[in-house]
Amino acid sequence: MFRLVLPESGDGAQPKIVASFRSSGMPRKREDQQRNGAGRSRSGIQALPTFNGDAVNVVIETPKGGRAKMKYDEKADVFRFEKLLPLGQAFPFDFGFLPSTIGGDGDPLDVLLIGEEPSPVGCVVLGKIIGVLEGKQTEKGRNERNDRILAIPLDGKSRKPMMPAPRVDKALEKGITDFFVSYNALQGKKFVPLGLHGRRRALRLVKNGIQQGKQRKAAGPRP
Repeated sequence: MFRLVLPESGDGAQPKIVASFRSSGMPRKREDQQRNGAGRSRSGIQALPTFNGDAVNVVIETPKGGRAKMKYDEKADVFRFEKLLPLGQAFPFDFGFLPSTIGGDGDPLDVLLIGEEPSPVGCVVLGKIIGVLEGKQTEKGRNERNDRILAIPLDGKSRKPMMPAPRVDKALEKGITDFFVSYNALQGKKFVPLGLHGRRRALRLVKNGIQQGKQRKAAGPRP
């Protein structure tokens, strides 16, 4: 907005036109987005809903075949390089999480996205839930649930599966279980599988995770 500034009488100066900016509009919005604490606005990944229609949003942390374990840092809103797996060990499928959920370990529910090609770190893939590998994790004498939701990728436009859904059977269970038992052992943890179950049970766990996520959000950010 522009305004006319008149000189004081007798000083011989000419009127000036100067620009002034209101505090509302884009600057106010940007300021609001930068707030933290209880008043922090949620944007990007943190604002993603769990479900997108009848599909779920899957945030990819570590791509299929990768040895570099990546982890999303909610406070900094970045993906951090957490650790490097030893030679000969790699993630069998894309590994990520369901946004706006909380699992038994206090983090968003883990997801294994069973696809043919690896997905980039940080991308969001539409997925169809097909099952869940339930398990518990033991660390320093403390037990906690650490279930892994299983999903397949959907085409972003047609929303049809990119590949036929694999059978949720003993062969799939063994492949996934063997990886996580070995992966946790490297970190001084113990992973105990509790069974592989189908879509209906997986959806119940997801809906419970959404409720836990809402309670966490209502309680405010973690210290």
